[in-house]
Amino acid sequence: MKKVLIAVSLLATVTFGLAGCGSNSASKEASSTKVTSKNQDKISEYEGIIKTARDFNENGHYKASNKALNGIRIADLTKKGFGSLKTEYFQIQKSNDAFLLKEGKKQNQVASSNGSTTNLNTNNSFSDFSKFVGDYSFYNYDPDRLQSDLIIDSDGTVVQENTDDTSFHGVATISSDSQGGILSYDVTSGTNNTKSINANVKIVVTWSNGQNETYYGYTSYDGDAVLTDGKSYDGDLVNEVWVQ
Repeated sequence: MKKVLIAVSLLATVTFGLAGCGSNSASKEASSTKVTSKNQDKISEYEGIIKTARDFNENGHYKASNKALNGIRIADLTKKGFGSLKTEYFQIQKSNDAFLLKEGKKQNQVASSNGSTTNLNTNNSFSDFSKFVGDYSFYNYDPDRLQSDLIIDSDGTVVQENTDDTSFHGVATISSDSQGGILSYDVTSGTNNTKSINANVKIVVTWSNGQNETYYGYTSYDGDAVLTDGKSYDGDLVNEVWVQ
């Protein structure tokens, strides 16, 4: 008789345990659904931006395509459900950048062949600093300011896209640097809060008009490459900060 009671007791325990597992599973599934639902509006918004950027790209409006992509927050693309958008975002951006860099190289060659004294020769200085090659967006984007996107190629070719649909082009060289106390933004906060950084590299850009510009590069807390010219602007802002 005792054996039967024990068996019944064990069966009840197992049944209760299984019911508990089912409840936890359902709870997790509901939580997952809730997260997806919360992001759905943002996904729909970004799908519209991607479509606009793709249409611009396919019609040869590469600057406009990159400008449209600026409406997407890169950090959002790492969230669950954004995978396909992330893939297409970078495919479109890569296509845009390839064309814009090609145009930048042609313009550099024209500037040199016209007898310009500006040295616009490409170089291999970025071979040891590949982290700082790529597409950057202007932090604290303001349509009233000129800066929009900055593209640096592995051979040093640089193209800056502007809000008025113009562009600057030139060549950059990069070297190690460890200067401290350089002004930048806290780019991981999404605010205009400034901070002092220690540089990892110094990038000197020679533009086609003969002017030189210096940026200090470092890595943000999120692991992104950041460039700053370290200059103050309008009192409590930073003149130029670019985030990859």
